[in-house]
Amino acid sequence: MVKGRFITSAKINQISQENPELILEAKNKLRPTLVEEWITKGRPLTIKLGLDLQGGMRVAMKGDFEDYASKLRESYIKEIENLNKTVTDPSADEKEKKKAKDRLSEIESYFELSPSRKLLELEKAKLIIDNRLTSQNLTEPQVRIQKDQDSIEVSLPGVTNSSQILEIIQNTETVEYRLEEPENSAGNGLTYASIIQQEENRLLELKRREETDIVQYQNIIKQKLGKAEQDKFLQGLEEKYKIPRDRYRVFAYWARGNHQNSTLLPRKFVVLEKAIALDGRDMRDARPSFENNSFGYIVSFTLTSSGAEKFFEITSQNKGRNLAIVWGDKVVSAPTIRSAIAGGVAQIDGSFTKEEAVDLANVISEGALPIPLRVLEMRFIGPTLGIESIEVGMKAVLIGFVLVMFYMILIYRLSGLVANAALFANIVILSALLSLMGFTLTLPGFAGIILTVGMAVDANVIIYERIKEELRAGKSATVAVAQGFDNAFWTIIDSNVTTLISGILMIRLGNGPIKGFAITLCWGIITSLFTSLFLSRLVMDLLVNRLGVQKLQLGFKKLES
Repeated sequence: MVKGRFITSAKINQISQENPELILEAKNKLRPTLVEEWITKGRPLTIKLGLDLQGGMRVAMKGDFEDYASKLRESYIKEIENLNKTVTDPSADEKEKKKAKDRLSEIESYFELSPSRKLLELEKAKLIIDNRLTSQNLTEPQVRIQKDQDSIEVSLPGVTNSSQILEIIQNTETVEYRLEEPENSAGNGLTYASIIQQEENRLLELKRREETDIVQYQNIIKQKLGKAEQDKFLQGLEEKYKIPRDRYRVFAYWARGNHQNSTLLPRKFVVLEKAIALDGRDMRDARPSFENNSFGYIVSFTLTSSGAEKFFEITSQNKGRNLAIVWGDKVVSAPTIRSAIAGGVAQIDGSFTKEEAVDLANVISEGALPIPLRVLEMRFIGPTLGIESIEVGMKAVLIGFVLVMFYMILIYRLSGLVANAALFANIVILSALLSLMGFTLTLPGFAGIILTVGMAVDANVIIYERIKEELRAGKSATVAVAQGFDNAFWTIIDSNVTTLISGILMIRLGNGPIKGFAITLCWGIITSLFTSLFLSRLVMDLLVNRLGVQKLQLGFKKLES
């Protein structure tokens, strides 16, 4: 086995020397998504506060499915009339009639508003609203679907401007379609994009070398810096390369990385015409589907009647050019026009992955919310306990925490210090996990953390009492510590696992405050088991085996071997 492993390692080393680009490619694909996101976003370790701790705004909006169905039928009236004429036309051949009947059946299926269809439309609306709010630098927006009420609830901690929020949520003109610049736009057979290419190549080379400049570059045009900063950066490129702003604009082209589940990041620059060819109001729907012939996913979309006429004119006059889809301020796709497209139905094929196809379909559909949303309720919420009450509560928690630590030191002395260190490590690890998950801390979640702290202390007390029993039986400190942890292990595991099962059930079946409490409880149990059973044991073994401590005070009497 050793020989085989050594030979394999030698072969791998040889391959890596002969083909360094393969190793670099594999490295890029295997880079964890979380790490890449953390680096590019520069996200600090913080725990978000919910409405009950921070205050803010909550809006409940109901989906108007009657209006949705009515407008949906209106948008298909012209197409249905033409299809019915084809079906009843005696001169039409059977193949055309069958195609028309199939299309009529497909359209009719769009009008069936089953519970699953309603949920699908609500989920699309949720995604659109979530994207809009996130792009506005709002503090941790939460968008939830209320299935039983066919509504969407938006919670925004720290927000007080209701008119701004409603404008963002209900805006339906955020997707634009622009033609890329024509050939020879910059003269001498060049395009402005090809001139900018030298800047792009430099940045991509930095990315290949994994230098920090690429992080700064991506941060410049990422949405978190705001629209003003993005415009200033891109306008700087337009001035640098002398691009006429009355005709063209520079955009960042966003795409996913090579590895699975990677996030959208700016990958290159493109130059588009200033004139908007189509906008979101011209789009009716878009859906991803798998296409065997293209060995990947495609995106099929339909246009409104007026949009179909515009689209036919654009595709007729601009064959071979790219029509870019601009979402907000970023280009997310730029398919090539291959031929004139009539009928208002088209597809984009680019051997997309499933994630890319879903993203693109959502962006195209995002031109208008899939369903009208009527505001049911909008209210501003102050912190549930009030600022003064929260401060008093935090002081009480801190005092209780200090008293527990003091008690552990008073009763268990050196071992108590070990328990306190494990308790502190438990809180740090739990806080880091909650921050990594993007968890929003509410009052019930805070209660779950306090409960796990108590359970962690209880676990250490059980362990020390087992060690005390072994010392009273005349065993050495080394043996007593080992057997004390062993004897307490399954007792602690059993009690915590039963609580963990209850917490998992609450996560699966509960929502809102119950789910928040259960999440902090479950993760707190996991971290407390680690710190109590493994971290504490590591330190205790170090004390008795490495440092030679043989006298342990577990109670008010000092016990020794």
